[in-house]
Amino acid sequence: MGVMHQHGLNRSLILHLREVFPEAQVDLKFDGYQMPEARPLILIEPMQNNYEILAKQREAIGAIYRYQIGLYDKNSAQLSINQERLQDVFNFDRFAFYDTLQSPSPVTGYFLCNLTDIVPMPNDDLTKKTNNHRVYFDVEIENDKYKGAL
Repeated sequence: MGVMHQHGLNRSLILHLREVFPEAQVDLKFDGYQMPEARPLILIEPMQNNYEILAKQREAIGAIYRYQIGLYDKNSAQLSINQERLQDVFNFDRFAFYDTLQSPSPVTGYFLCNLTDIVPMPNDDLTKKTNNHRVYFDVEIENDKYKGAL
């Protein structure tokens, strides 16, 4: 695989989830994002990344890219059905990695996701209907990076 990077991972997650959940709107959360009314909605949010030095002179490091992925659904029944589907995607699917630093973006390899937690979120503010029927998935993607590799 070529060098894995955040932008490519973001795009790869979006494309894969759109393919396996064609009925869902899949978006990347960014500053100023306006929550749509459409349901089901899968919202991808990059979180803190971590790095560990693997070799002397920093020749290699281990990178862990973290994401919080929210599933918002129409009702509690659909939420339970789609929660199970989405957890199976994160536990079993191989995701194509699109190198977005090239144009057009080729698939340069594949990666697996580590599903670390599933957190149901009750709505604390009943006036905000967009917060009904939601659950969050904590996902990690591990990759080794080598000095000088492009």
